[in-house]
Amino acid sequence: MVIRLASPEDLPGILEILNREIREGYAHFSVESVTLAAIEQEFAQAGNLPWMVADQDCEILGFARANPWKSRGGYRHTCEVGVYVRPEAQGQSVGSRIYEAMIPELKARGFKTLLAGVALPNPASVRLHERFGFRQVGTLPQVGWKQGAWRDVGYWALTFDRPDPE
Repeated sequence: MVIRLASPEDLPGILEILNREIREGYAHFSVESVTLAAIEQEFAQAGNLPWMVADQDCEILGFARANPWKSRGGYRHTCEVGVYVRPEAQGQSVGSRIYEAMIPELKARGFKTLLAGVALPNPASVRLHERFGFRQVGTLPQVGWKQGAWRDVGYWALTFDRPDPE
């Protein structure tokens, strides 16, 4: 398995994982499938926010992406991260391997704080984030309706020691 920055050629594999989660899971709160054109546009506009994939024999097993936390300039050193893994590859350290590369990449790009929203319950995602030093900073109760139930979303944060921006 190779962990690397995503390329445009990876987008169909990413889209497959994402749309399965939208249809069958509750870790992503979209209720309509994403189109290839939409994900291509999002990827093209990512700027300093990396996307990473776990690639095994030209198959995308999982991916992570960073998104802006908020649009206001004061939040530019904070981003939200999300990681998604194919169901058949879960439990095989794919998410961990991606974060081993993604977290240092985000630190190197100058981010101070990483946030991760976790639709609850999701003990595997909680363990993953806490293994990498994220700590729970709050829970938003019943903020999303997905798969026939109201879902809480917990937030975990990882903050790096770094000098203040100029």
